[in-house]
Amino acid sequence: MSIYTARKIIAGAGGVGDLATCAGGRPRVRPMTFVVMDDLKLWSSTYRQSGKMKEFAENNRVEISFTDSKKDHLRIEGIVDTSGGTEKKKRLLELNPRVRGHFPDENDPKFVHIEIVPTSVRWTEPGFGEYHPV
Repeated sequence: MSIYTARKIIAGAGGVGDLATCAGGRPRVRPMTFVVMDDLKLWSSTYRQSGKMKEFAENNRVEISFTDSKKDHLRIEGIVDTSGGTEKKKRLLELNPRVRGHFPDENDPKFVHIEIVPTSVRWTEPGFGEYHPV
């Protein structure tokens, strides 16, 4: 499977994936919308005071699961980087205008740019089967 196919699964899921974190020894999962960059890095946003920020600070390793309408399933494991500055925030606002519903501009002090840097990308077809590396 190529990066192109991984991008197709993410697009087929509407860019919405389930972000899994683990903090305090307890798993946490929530749906989030992501923008896929050329190198399969995933961009999203959150509020500075979000519980996710505490979870990322405790454990910056995450996994995101995407399922498209054909039930192809993609899992991206990665490292969270929340250090993105105003340029990345501005670019995210351009790539996903819905973010403006939460943050008026890249200078909002509550606006945190999330970047997931992939360490493992795997996929599988519908049904029971093993995951294949991308």
